[in-house]
Amino acid sequence: MNKKKMGKALVCGMMAAGLLAAPIVTGAHAQAPKTEFNHHQKTIKNESGTVTLTQIKPHVWVHTTIGEFNGVAVPSNGLLVETSKGLLLVDSSWDDPKTAELLDTIDQHFKKPIKNAIITHWHSDRMGGVKTLKERGIRVYSTEKTATLGMQNGYEGPDQLLNPVLTELKFGNVKVETFYPGKGHTEDNITVYLPQYKLLVGGCLIKEQKAEDLGNTADGDVQAWPVSVQRVIDRYSKAKTVVPGHGDVGGKSLLYHTIELLEENQ
Repeated sequence: MNKKKMGKALVCGMMAAGLLAAPIVTGAHAQAPKTEFNHHQKTIKNESGTVTLTQIKPHVWVHTTIGEFNGVAVPSNGLLVETSKGLLLVDSSWDDPKTAELLDTIDQHFKKPIKNAIITHWHSDRMGGVKTLKERGIRVYSTEKTATLGMQNGYEGPDQLLNPVLTELKFGNVKVETFYPGKGHTEDNITVYLPQYKLLVGGCLIKEQKAEDLGNTADGDVQAWPVSVQRVIDRYSKAKTVVPGHGDVGGKSLLYHTIELLEENQ
């Protein structure tokens, strides 16, 4: 992938200092994110270990893939949801080849096709594989703001635009709500909520519990960020499971931890 683009578009989570310091290992593996459901987890990996699918609820999986920046291996999370009318993906992988690996792994283990994908913001760890998604016939959704920023940085636009703030969707038997709470990690970051699972995809707006800093804030607004997270807390008070953009899945404590990190940064 073009390193200039990676440098600009990258990482909501060059998160923990230990991750930043760790040298990349040839053939680095995507580790399954830990959750409170570990004893029930089922994991699927591709042969090279660069893609991991981790089941966190019935019919719901976290996909984790590895990106590389300045010699550092960076795992990134997205979501895969089994619906009655095909599979729903939340976010692509870092670039087109890595997204192809992700899609191939899914195709090998699931009998349903991937029909739709939602992109949560314009950085490469979310939007880097949009071209591959569209080539595979997957319908891609994003906000207009994400589409504009993505295309300005060399990515293809979506097939369908989400509403600027709130969109209610239904994919087969699964209801999905996308929400733009305001600026944070980027000016376009959205969350994705699955009410029947009480599951919130926080994307790079939300940090994992072990994060000790905000990671990459080059395109962020640290003043607006805590207000945006509070809007997420207020709207999704019933959420039980939170998937951050990078690192381990947790509960609503991840939202409060993100605000604490932001307060420390003021």
